[in-house]
Amino acid sequence: ACKVCTYDIWFRNPLGAISAKEAYETNANEYTIQSVRTMVKRSLLFWEKYGPIIADGFTFEKNGYTSVVDSGDGDYLTADTLWDFKVSVRKPTNKHTLQLLMYWIMGKHSEKDIFKEITKLGVYNPRLNRAYILNVNNISPEIIRIVEKDVICY
Repeated sequence: ACKVCTYDIWFRNPLGAISAKEAYETNANEYTIQSVRTMVKRSLLFWEKYGPIIADGFTFEKNGYTSVVDSGDGDYLTADTLWDFKVSVRKPTNKHTLQLLMYWIMGKHSEKDIFKEITKLGVYNPRLNRAYILNVNNISPEIIRIVEKDVICY
């Protein structure tokens, strides 16, 4: 699993991939293998509680992208929540929450039916085994407008 993950950088950041470790250089020790197993088990239990998944690896075609934000794909959608998985020793950052807010706004602009019922943004961290959920009604309309206009540039 660790070796396979090294290929993801070639899709997401080809320039960064040039200096990244290659699969043959990645050799997980027993501690890392156990950590991965634990996170997989936690993730499966997470989906039992918060699932089912209705979409994964979704994109924002039609009207979701702009000349400024012309790519991006989300992790998971459940019936009412847009989820992102983050594996970190820290709590979610403002960059993580901005990314989720942008995806929610882009989803609305894409006019895809799967985004119509999304009312919450969530981050799950299987390393910390913690879920963070925010109802979009608790986000200031002014913040949404600023991100929409000045960050994504609709």
